[in-house]
Amino acid sequence: MVILFGQYFLLAFVVIYATSKLGYFVDELDKKSNISGAVIGGVLLATITSMPEFITSITSTVVLNEPGLAFGNVLGSNLFNILILAVADLFFIKHLFFNKVKSGRRTNGLIIIMYAIFALPLLLSSFGWLDYDTAGVSIAGSFSLISLLIIVIYILSIKSMNAEESTNDDGVSDLSYKKIAIMFSLWSLVVFGSSYFVTIVVDQIGNGLNLEASFAGAIFLGVATSLPELTAVITLMKLKNYEAALGNIIGSNVFNLTIISVVDFISYKENIFNVLVEDQALRENISLLLILGLLNSIILMVALLRKKALSIYTYIIPSVLILVSYFVYIGLSL
Repeated sequence: MVILFGQYFLLAFVVIYATSKLGYFVDELDKKSNISGAVIGGVLLATITSMPEFITSITSTVVLNEPGLAFGNVLGSNLFNILILAVADLFFIKHLFFNKVKSGRRTNGLIIIMYAIFALPLLLSSFGWLDYDTAGVSIAGSFSLISLLIIVIYILSIKSMNAEESTNDDGVSDLSYKKIAIMFSLWSLVVFGSSYFVTIVVDQIGNGLNLEASFAGAIFLGVATSLPELTAVITLMKLKNYEAALGNIIGSNVFNLTIISVVDFISYKENIFNVLVEDQALRENISLLLILGLLNSIILMVALLRKKALSIYTYIIPSVLILVSYFVYIGLSL
């Protein structure tokens, strides 16, 4: 077990270092191009930093036959991503981050809708008020109508990010587009490779500690695959590229929720949502993740929509609430 944890932390370090490089080259691209920081952070960087979740979710279902790991990974990552934003906001409190960003509102609103689509049928079936096999109507083999709706919303979110304002116009990059593209691609490959192997290690840790797959996915895998977002946000906050930092988290979360639908389409023998109904412990843990994820997205929306806070004490309320909700999840899941 000591060796497994050693491998876990080594791979985590590789992911952190590689993503810090990605964050740097994303900022350079933002400076060099006319593309908004919201789009660069929310689409390009978010897609790359969410690739660990995608790779690990596919590995969990196809290689390990553990869909609970995939659910826990994606939803746990989303919960941890919002925590990253809250902690970064508190750590860089002098920046008054939420007072300066203008993007993210529309996309975060779409995330709230995605959570509601996922959560409502699941919660109704948990109370016996709905037959989830009927509610998750299959339209192509095992592919469900819910998955189709989520993919449509993801496409709308990309258009939303493109339409939102950007406030970052600091500096000009000395690097060429070619060098930025090459270095970005190389460090992306490092992130992808380490993400695949960390999934195998987490599965072994979960089995060794006799943990529920979804809880192991939410804690060990969710945290590990969120390290790219953590590193990218810290890097971009230091560079004062707030739009890209926010876009990375929101873009990652909307992409993560879409991962479940993609996995449903290509990698599982049956409608992946039906697995939740068959396993009560899995259903309860995933329901908790969905509820807290929805709650945190609503709190984030309040922080983005409110007028500029006059007092530092009122300013930090959303971030503190997000922090508390994460520890509530840990406490209720143990």
